[in-house]
Amino acid sequence: MMFGSPAEQRKITLDLIRHGEPEGGVRYRGSIDDPLSESGWQQMRFATEQAMAAGTCWDAIISSPMQRCQAFASELAQARKLPLTVQPDLRELCFGELEGLTPKDAWAQYPELLQRLWEDPELHTPPGGELFTEFSARISASLDQILASPPGDHILVVVHGGVIRSALSHFIHLTPKDSFRVDVPYAGMTRFKIYLEEDGQYNAALSFINRFNGKP
Repeated sequence: MMFGSPAEQRKITLDLIRHGEPEGGVRYRGSIDDPLSESGWQQMRFATEQAMAAGTCWDAIISSPMQRCQAFASELAQARKLPLTVQPDLRELCFGELEGLTPKDAWAQYPELLQRLWEDPELHTPPGGELFTEFSARISASLDQILASPPGDHILVVVHGGVIRSALSHFIHLTPKDSFRVDVPYAGMTRFKIYLEEDGQYNAALSFINRFNGKP
């Protein structure tokens, strides 16, 4: 199936990879700037090595500013001699009072809130957290900014699980509720093909999701 159009001028491939496991394990940590654990470094190295072994060749890297993303992005950029851009608005959703809690502790303390978040994230926000609609708008604007002036034809974007779910909503119109039902493992890579037109409009297609996910 052809996803482009007669007006297509350029095709951009965006590979969005979630960071590896941070120190402290699985927690709500949208704004907590924990570094990668040793396991997290291994996951990211394994995933990107597998992608390159399969023929992937990136022209540039873009990263969230959080150190669990940026530290590995910097290492890979230096090793492959690729330009690196840190894009502040690609940071994760802020979870407010849920920040730092494990899923088990969060469900114990906020069961009704988490159930409402699961059912409709657009209408419910943790106390002190970022509105999901504002988060979605921030991520959509960041992705469109990349496509307005892409630094290459194949770009690796090192980000967060919530950012990847938001990209699924932005590019292929998955509802926020449905995006919450997509598992995004550490170091999982999701690929979009973007078909740019001369007037700046584009069509997007999902090539794969959660490939090269850091599991040997």
